[in-house]
Amino acid sequence: MLVNITLTVFVIFDSQLATPNSEFKIEKNTLHARLEMRILMLLSAFFATFCYASYDYYRLPRSIKPQHYNLRIMTHLEDATRLFFTGDVEIQLRILQSTKNITLHAGAGLNVPKSGIRIKLLKHYCNELVDISSVQRLAKYDFYILHLEQQLRQGQRYQLRLQFWGRLGRTMSGYYASSYRDSADNCTRFISVTQFEPADARTAFPCFDEPNFKATFNITLGHHDQYNALSNMPILERIPICERQNWLWSIFKQTEVMSTYLVAYSINDFQGYASQNQECRVKFTTWARATAIEQCRYAAKIGPSLLVYYEEMFDIEYPLPKMDQLAVPDFSAGAMENWGLITYREAALFYAEEASSQLDKQHVANIIAHELAHQWFGNLVTMEWWNDLWLNEGFATYIATLGMEKLCSKWHVYEEQMLDNVLAVLNTDAYCNTRPIHQAVCQASQISELFDSITYRKGSVIIRMMHIFIGDVAFRRGLNCYLVKHAYSNARQEDLWLALTEAAHQCGSMPLDLDVQTVMDTWTLQKGIPLINVKRHYMMKTATITQQRFLLHDKEFVHKKLDPPLAEESCWFVPISYATDCSSNFIAAEPRAWLRCTEQHEPLPLELEQLPGDDEWLILNVQVGSPYRVMYDTHNWELIIKALHSRAFKRIHVMNRAQLLDDALALAWCGLMHYELALELLDYVRHEREYMPWRAALDQLDGIYRIVRHTSQYDEFQHFMHHLLGPIYCRLEGMQEDCDNRHHAAHKTLINKWACRLSLEDCVEHALRYYHRWFISRAPDETNPVPANLRSVVYCTAMRHGDAEDWNFLWQRYRSTTVASEQRLILLALGCTHKVCLLQRYLSIIYHEKSFIRKQDASQIFGAILRNDVGFHIARDFYFHNFQMLRDYYHSNTRELVGLLQQITQHSSSTRDYRQLRMFIHGHQELLQSSSRSLRRALEQAQANLRWRQEQLCEFTNQLSMRNCD
Repeated sequence: MLVNITLTVFVIFDSQLATPNSEFKIEKNTLHARLEMRILMLLSAFFATFCYASYDYYRLPRSIKPQHYNLRIMTHLEDATRLFFTGDVEIQLRILQSTKNITLHAGAGLNVPKSGIRIKLLKHYCNELVDISSVQRLAKYDFYILHLEQQLRQGQRYQLRLQFWGRLGRTMSGYYASSYRDSADNCTRFISVTQFEPADARTAFPCFDEPNFKATFNITLGHHDQYNALSNMPILERIPICERQNWLWSIFKQTEVMSTYLVAYSINDFQGYASQNQECRVKFTTWARATAIEQCRYAAKIGPSLLVYYEEMFDIEYPLPKMDQLAVPDFSAGAMENWGLITYREAALFYAEEASSQLDKQHVANIIAHELAHQWFGNLVTMEWWNDLWLNEGFATYIATLGMEKLCSKWHVYEEQMLDNVLAVLNTDAYCNTRPIHQAVCQASQISELFDSITYRKGSVIIRMMHIFIGDVAFRRGLNCYLVKHAYSNARQEDLWLALTEAAHQCGSMPLDLDVQTVMDTWTLQKGIPLINVKRHYMMKTATITQQRFLLHDKEFVHKKLDPPLAEESCWFVPISYATDCSSNFIAAEPRAWLRCTEQHEPLPLELEQLPGDDEWLILNVQVGSPYRVMYDTHNWELIIKALHSRAFKRIHVMNRAQLLDDALALAWCGLMHYELALELLDYVRHEREYMPWRAALDQLDGIYRIVRHTSQYDEFQHFMHHLLGPIYCRLEGMQEDCDNRHHAAHKTLINKWACRLSLEDCVEHALRYYHRWFISRAPDETNPVPANLRSVVYCTAMRHGDAEDWNFLWQRYRSTTVASEQRLILLALGCTHKVCLLQRYLSIIYHEKSFIRKQDASQIFGAILRNDVGFHIARDFYFHNFQMLRDYYHSNTRELVGLLQQITQHSSSTRDYRQLRMFIHGHQELLQSSSRSLRRALEQAQANLRWRQEQLCEFTNQLSMRNCD
């Protein structure tokens, strides 16, 4: 009974510390860290004394620390019906506290026989063995517990040896098998590869599978000599396996100190493409199946350049002697940053000059830049626990934009991607059921839910905000100090705040009464985003700035409808930058004032003085440096609208023009602004030529389109959109091929997509003409007359207006092409057909057990069908009626299943839709166990759509009617 009581108190205490108080009180992580470590040490000591007690905590005990692994794996790929691996691992252990048990991780599918376990004391002239009394598996936490006959003594070092074996599954996690069809002989080839993040190293070998249990690794791979062996480090030597003819041991050099989730290895028959870059001292090789190796040229070219740029930026050399990039046919993520062996989905690494679009090229560059940035943020310095995952992913996302800007400045990646991230955050974080960036994680199953837009996008956005308010010199100096101090170790977010505060104060770029942690904790430890209210006092030439949390629902609706109820008022430290009509300086984005909070976390108003009079506008948030919405008083909105409709509208920075559009339409959506005013502002885009404002406007209008398309008011909306799109469609030369690259590729694609979707006659005619030329060509697999940058629009439009013959033609092209970007494009376009029988057939093909379509692509195709005007109801009903089959298909992967449901809710807006969703979720309570927040968020989105349809649609369409009459 004493053990149970002690555990209960401990778990509750830790939960209170680890969970940020979104109602306002923010816990200090330093205190949390010290208390957690102290309690873990005490708990470890307790169980060292009572070795048979049941250890029931999600983190490993801290009484033992691994220092080195000798890992040996033999992989069997020769029989497609029997793919498996065997191995043994020797782990050198340092005992921090005397203990009578060893607790480490071993996944449920990993077989670890007791007979293959040995423990010995590592001491000069001593081979003392430690006897094992019993072995216990705690499936709840994947714990493998060895109970010992005698104590492991504090300060001593021991060696633990375990043998193991397991099957190479097809789940794209752990150590798994992937396959491809070799076009040379039409045979299926198998390879093996790892994907250990976040917590799947334990499914491949017994280990201490938490990010702060760093160690070095000597990895040896056994395989047939027809295969290559790749791992984190270069090969040291290859030794024949005497008892197996034509088999080798590939022995790799010892790794640096690193976390288990970064361990990587692969057995494959791929070819390598060596990069030629004299500036890069690192051996850089890109690996792919032989028939696709030419598609690796671009990745092989830019990778070394990005690596060199990051070395210069961080002033720290990449510490490994080589970097391999591996294109994996079956891969669940976009890519994985394993140290020295980055793995990619093929479409994320391949670029074919003659067939891939400009957007495909940028996509490849962005992913490579992201993964290479991880070699410092994540690999060299790793978060202490998964609640700080955003330190890895947020930084890699932001740093990648800097890398791409250096790689090709004409792409304008820094501005465009950061704006895209800000706008995404402002929309996704405006729901009640969101979460803080720094999120408590109490079990391994919760980790996967953190790989979302909050971690990646919001993380990158607040890092950019911080970069701006402390300045570039302090930012780079602080990052260097942080990386040097914590190299080959782990860190928490407060470690970064400390380094950046010291740098900012040294540079004089931050007020001495402020520190980075005070500011940033308000952005990482509480959920949501602020709405900044601006009330100008024109006679006094001042303005009062206040803040509140921005929500898509008003408070009355939230309290009445949502569970859990809305938290108390939030408060952020907000850097305030601004420009005025008479001083339109949109270059200086650093803060001119701060919106602050009291010690009790209550918001303090801010007074801006010496502002212009009542005939000049005021615009906050220069270059959208911070993630907040702005609500101006009506007169200031009118001044802004007047300026946007004037010939001098470009005096307002392009990012701020995008922000104004996004804010106005979002505020109108939730009833804080009249649509008359919002649509008056929107109408200026008829003479807007830049991509970013159009992207912002159409992203907001897309949410309306998803609702209106199912109503009788669609014709009114379509007419208005034709009026809006007409000038820019003509200016970008519509569906004419842009041979000279005179137009922004993403802009042209975006406008053409909307024009054809809304049945603009010229767009549809040109798209069908392109497709028909391809359809009647004698060798469609060798020659494609459709311009690469227009293919996404042409294919989808042809399917939307085509028949079964058109669909089958495109399906055959998918089966024939070897270009990864083309395959992805075709798969999405096939979901655009309006033929019900074809959509039903397509869904059955996607989710067939032996489908030609890879499992990694299924969710995106499902989303493409949902976006289809006809396909929404078909895909939704397919999900509800075939849920058990989908569970089997995704191996009960809750994240994938809930992801499909979230896509359904984006398009749900009727009372019937909402009731059906609610009934389905209540009937599948098992989903709530690991995805409760995601499911509540899905329901909330359906509620928001329904509410807009009931309360705002009438006003919106009335305003459209008046404008269409004009």
